[in-house]
Amino acid sequence: MEKEKSAKNKGRAVRAYVFWLRTLYRESPAFVWLYLAEIPVTVGIFLAGAYLPSVLTADITAGEPVGRIVLNLAVLGGLLVFLQALRVWLHRTQEIRDDEIRLRHVSQMVKEVLNTEYKNVEKGDFQNRFMELTRLHLWNGNFSSKFMQALQTAGTAAAGLLLYTGMLSGLSLWLLAVILVCTAANYFVAIRCNRWESENRHKWWPLDLKMQYLSRNLGSYEVAKDVHLYHMAPWLKKLYDRTLKERLHFTFRMQANYYVMALAWGFTGLIWQGAAYGYLIWAVCAERILPSEFVLYIGLLLGFAQWCSAITRSVQSLHEQALYVEEHQSFMDKLKPEEEGDKEPLLLKKGHIPEICFRNVTFQYPGTDKPVIKNLNLTLKPGENLALVGLNGAGKTTFIKLLCGFYDPTQGEILIDGISRSRYTRESWMRCISGVFQDMGFFPVSLRDNLAPEGGADAGRMEECLKMADLAEKTASLPAGLETLFGVGIQEGAAEFSGGEGQRLMLARAFYKDAPLLVLDEPTAALDPLAESRLYERYRQFSENKTTVFISHRLASTRFCDRILLMENGEIAETETHEELMRQQGSYARMYLLQSKYYQQEEAGLEGEMSL
Repeated sequence: MEKEKSAKNKGRAVRAYVFWLRTLYRESPAFVWLYLAEIPVTVGIFLAGAYLPSVLTADITAGEPVGRIVLNLAVLGGLLVFLQALRVWLHRTQEIRDDEIRLRHVSQMVKEVLNTEYKNVEKGDFQNRFMELTRLHLWNGNFSSKFMQALQTAGTAAAGLLLYTGMLSGLSLWLLAVILVCTAANYFVAIRCNRWESENRHKWWPLDLKMQYLSRNLGSYEVAKDVHLYHMAPWLKKLYDRTLKERLHFTFRMQANYYVMALAWGFTGLIWQGAAYGYLIWAVCAERILPSEFVLYIGLLLGFAQWCSAITRSVQSLHEQALYVEEHQSFMDKLKPEEEGDKEPLLLKKGHIPEICFRNVTFQYPGTDKPVIKNLNLTLKPGENLALVGLNGAGKTTFIKLLCGFYDPTQGEILIDGISRSRYTRESWMRCISGVFQDMGFFPVSLRDNLAPEGGADAGRMEECLKMADLAEKTASLPAGLETLFGVGIQEGAAEFSGGEGQRLMLARAFYKDAPLLVLDEPTAALDPLAESRLYERYRQFSENKTTVFISHRLASTRFCDRILLMENGEIAETETHEELMRQQGSYARMYLLQSKYYQQEEAGLEGEMSL
C-alpha cells in the first residue's frame, strides 16, 4: 500500500512538472530558454575550472616555456571569464523575465477570481487558499522561477554527471559507487523532510493568514479607536503572541528537519571526500597517476560530488514546487466559470419589468444536509414592492442569493416572464439587478468610479442619484467633489465617510445603475432616524418603474411596500399587505406590535427628556 501511494505521488509530481513547463513555455518561450541555456554554460564553467589548475600543473612540472604556459592560461582563463560573464547576463535577464511571469500569474489569478461564480468565493477555505497562493507567487521567491531554477540545476547536474562519469570511469568505479550511495542517502533524507512539510503545510497556512490579518489591522484606521477606548492592546498582544507561538512550533520543527538534513549531508560528505582523498593519495604514492592528474581528478571528483548534491537538492526543490503547482492548478480549476455556451443572453426592452416566479424552489448549500429554502412558491409581479421579513436564519438572505442568480435552486426553477432562468446567461440576468447589501463593497478609487465602475458616467444623473440618496450636501462639501478618493488609510487625501454615509453611497450606486429589479438588504441599518425617515419619504420615487425586494428588521418600514412576506425556517409563513396581516393577528402582527411597543417607549422617554 505504501509503495502504491509513493508511486502515485511520483506520478502526480511528474504530471505537475510537465504541466507547469508547458504552461511557462506557452506564456513565455524566452523565459524557459533562458534557464535551459544556462545548462551548457554552467557545465563549461566547471570543466574549465577543473582543467585550468591541472593544465598549469602539467606545464610547470614538464618545464614548458613561459609563453606556452601564459597562452594556456589566457585561453582557459579567457574561456572561464567569458562563460562567467555569460552566466551573469543570463541571470540578470532571467530576473527581468521572472518579474514579468510572477506579475502575469498573479494578474491571471485575480482575473479568474473576479470571473468565478459567487458560490466559489463564499466557500470557507477560498480566502485562505487565494491569499496563500498570492503570497507564493509574490513573496516566496516566485515558485515559477524556483521551478525553472530547480529544473535547470537538475539538467546541469545530469549533463555534468554523464560527462564526469565518462572522464572518471577509468579511475575507480567503486569510488564513484561510494559517492552515488552517499547521494542516495541524502536524497531519501531530503524527501522525508519534504513529505513532512507537504503534510503539515495546510496547518500553518491559516496561522500565517491570521498573523497577516492582525499585523495589517492592529494599526489600521478602522480599529484604532476601539483598541484605545476599550484597552484592547494587552488582549491583542496576547492573541498575537499565542498565534506566533503556534506558528513557531511548526517553524522549529521544520528547522529541526533541515538541521537533520544538513547533518546527514555533512556526514556523507566526510565519507566520500575521505574515500576520494585516500584513494588518490594512494594512487599517487603507488605511481598509478601523476601529480598533475591528482589535481585534475580531485577537481573532477569534487565536481562529480557537487553534481550529485545538486541532483538531490534540485529534485527536492522540484518536489516542493510540484506541490505548489498542484495547489495552484487545483485552485484555478475550481475557479473556472460554468459553461454557458448553449445559453442565450436575456435582452429586456427598455422600460420593461419582468415577472419573476419561484416555482417549487428548494435550496440546500453544497456540503450541507439540510435545505435552507423549502418548496417555495412565489410570484413577483412587475413593479411590485415586496418586503421580506423574518427572524435571523429564516432564509431571507438565501432567498436574495437565489433571486440575484448567485446560486441556482437545488430543486424547482425560477421563471423570468414564464421562461426558466437557466436558459439565460448568469451575467445577463445580473445586469437586470441593482442591490444594496449590508456589507459595503467600495474600493480605494474616486467616488465617481465607485458609483459608475463601468465608466462613461453621466455627471447630471449622478448628482440626481446622490440627491435621492440624501448625499448631495456631503459631496458638494468635498473639495474634489466626485473625484474625491474613497478609503481612509489606503489613499492619501481620501475622505472619511460614516457607516450611514457609506450605505447611502451604495443606494446612490444602485439608483445610478437603474436596473428593473432593485434588492435592498437592510438599506437603513446604519442610518440615523432622520435620514431613515427622509429615505422612506422618497421610497416611492426611487422604486418607481422597478420591482423592489426590501429586507428589513424594522417592521415599521414595511408599510411602504405593496406586499409583505414573512419567512420562517425557509418557508413562507404569511404573505399579504401590512393592513391585512395586522387584521389576521398572526406572527407578523405580534412582531410588529412588540417592536412598536419598544419604539413608543423610546419616543416617550425622549419626549420626557426634551420637556425637562
